[in-house]
Amino acid sequence: MNIQTALIPHKHVRFCDSIVGLAGFIRTLLVEPRTVDELWALMSYDNSPWPSRPPLEYLIYAIDTLFALKLVEMIDNTGRIRLRQAG
Repeated sequence: MNIQTALIPHKHVRFCDSIVGLAGFIRTLLVEPRTVDELWALMSYDNSPWPSRPPLEYLIYAIDTLFALKLVEMIDNTGRIRLRQAG
């Protein structure tokens, strides 16, 4: 599967396999600031509510999507990502 077909859900890609869907799920995991490694570990648990384990590159693309939409921000010098405050 190429990245273009994984970006948005359509008749050949389930929502849980799309980067947009994964980005939404990542937002729910950011109840506190987390590193990429912590997010990856949360996605890897057997009891994770996400139906499939995405490749690491899709996780990175989903985080990049959240940055592009200005929904998350990096905390200085910690390597942690947090939800951006409205305002």
